[in-house]
Amino acid sequence: MRKYMELSPSIKRMDSMMIESNIRKMGRLELLYTCISNLVKELHRDGKVELLEGLEHYADPNDRNRVIYHDQDIPQAERLQKVIDDAASLLPKCAEDYADSEDYQLLERAIQEQTKKDDDGHIVPKGKGDGMDSSSLQNPADPDATYRMKAGKAHRGYSANITETVDANGSLVTDYQYDSNTRSDVDYLRETIENAEPSEETTALIADGAYASEELAAQAAEKNIGLLTTGLRGRKPREILTLFKLSEDGQTVAECPEGHAPRSSSYIRQTNSIRAAFPRCCCENCPHRKECNVKIKTRTAVLIISLGALAHTEEAIRRKDDETVKLIGRIRNGVETVPSVLRRKYRVDSMPVRGRLKTKVFFSLKMFALKETLNN
Repeated sequence: MRKYMELSPSIKRMDSMMIESNIRKMGRLELLYTCISNLVKELHRDGKVELLEGLEHYADPNDRNRVIYHDQDIPQAERLQKVIDDAASLLPKCAEDYADSEDYQLLERAIQEQTKKDDDGHIVPKGKGDGMDSSSLQNPADPDATYRMKAGKAHRGYSANITETVDANGSLVTDYQYDSNTRSDVDYLRETIENAEPSEETTALIADGAYASEELAAQAAEKNIGLLTTGLRGRKPREILTLFKLSEDGQTVAECPEGHAPRSSSYIRQTNSIRAAFPRCCCENCPHRKECNVKIKTRTAVLIISLGALAHTEEAIRRKDDETVKLIGRIRNGVETVPSVLRRKYRVDSMPVRGRLKTKVFFSLKMFALKETLNN
């Protein structure tokens, strides 16, 4: 199709998008209740009533709403603990015959991910400080869906990476990738470069700042691919950072834009950042307080400067008036229309199937339909 449209393969642009799984958002109580209810119903269908003593109500279609929504006289923590206790007692009873059952495995997975053992050995819900992996079960209807926060919005489902070939004759999607939404843009780019064949003709691959990687740029150059990133990362660079004076080794702050020296300054190797503490009086009424985003404490004002963000900001300022960079930015912006069309016209967030493999098949069909539309 690219050849038919007489598109040169020398310029490509790339963008990623979140794809929502067609599932409802579940709280911990509803998630665990649904998992145990599904297993109880399976046992009930198989006539294993001897294993369900005291748990028969989970097979009642009216019980779900009663436990989750209507029993407000019972604190939610108590209802949650009751469901956990019931699940912990049921799993050992049916392990021998149902360990290979999907409903059994999903309940076991949910218990492992959502609970822990206390000091007395009792199984209790995890607390806020215990952490929760992004790959944890979101809904038993789609065990493959993963969780990710992006631009302040929660996503449950998958992600896709789209590569579009473009020149003066038009544009066409010529490649795509599909995976869990926890996969980063850099990982998608790495796969693209690894699968690319070396070419005598130089290819320009244009993407936003989330794809930036010196390592991958070097790998791409070995295959005659020029990786060009626009520096756009979805947030405005903090130009105030460039006005701070650093020490000669670049690992401590010597002076702020207003000329104040910090009380203390130290380099944090794990995060490649600098922590500087200024006298509170210097920052409390400073005109740059909001820009610096300092945290005012009892006696000091603490500022964290990410050296990576600082380098990005300096690069953005340096390239601000570069006409080549402006042209690259205009070319890249065109790929933003593809995710928009896929959402509005092809409804990728409402696919009638669930699971990574099934949704990938549907997504591929939608991509083919999109190519046909553009070709016509």
